[in-house]
Amino acid sequence: MSSTNRIDIALIEDGDMPACFKIVSETFGHDAPFVDIYFPNHDTSYGQVQGSSRLLAWKHASRDSVFLKAVTSVDGDRTSKDHIVGLAVWTHMKAIPPQKLEDAENVEEIWPDMNDRKFMTALWEDYVRPRSQAVRDSNGNGVYVLELLAVHPRYQRLGAGAALVSWGTRAADEAGVKAVVEGTPAGRRLYEKCGFSTEIEEMSFNIGEGFAGRRIPKLIFLVREPAL
Repeated sequence: MSSTNRIDIALIEDGDMPACFKIVSETFGHDAPFVDIYFPNHDTSYGQVQGSSRLLAWKHASRDSVFLKAVTSVDGDRTSKDHIVGLAVWTHMKAIPPQKLEDAENVEEIWPDMNDRKFMTALWEDYVRPRSQAVRDSNGNGVYVLELLAVHPRYQRLGAGAALVSWGTRAADEAGVKAVVEGTPAGRRLYEKCGFSTEIEEMSFNIGEGFAGRRIPKLIFLVREPAL
């Protein structure tokens, strides 16, 4: 990708979702344990169909979530077809998220294996705890949550990630509320560049002895205060 290529941010259309979910899969690969278990078999044809369908259903169901894509075009030629290189989902969360996984997802369909389902259920309860507390502390104003961020590996460090994050921080500033994200160590530098600071250095996941052999997510909880 030429350094002269410009990145634009636009709303994801329904027809974009398969391409967007493929970017999620290729961005994280198998280096992010939470993505691996939350989107089972995401690098297979079946997993990508299921994953893109789940994102599309989420897009239709949530009025408070905004699905964004970062697009570019070859050599900056704006007459060519835009190419999706990244995506983000921002949610203005005014109510605490479901505390039980079965209240948020069709657990039997997504995790047919009972052990996978129990493992994801245990992770979920700890995963939503920091954002839930942030919502409780907001005095009814809510917080902007960066729920998903992915930039295709070939297009990283070219501004797409910063543009997607900055969209949400500007929205949070306009609303006068905090922005929060559960970030991977790989994304920490980007979030700090965009004004986030670490509130929880390593999120705790108490999964019990039965899942001792499973990979535990390494996530940082970061918060950004609204700009005055």
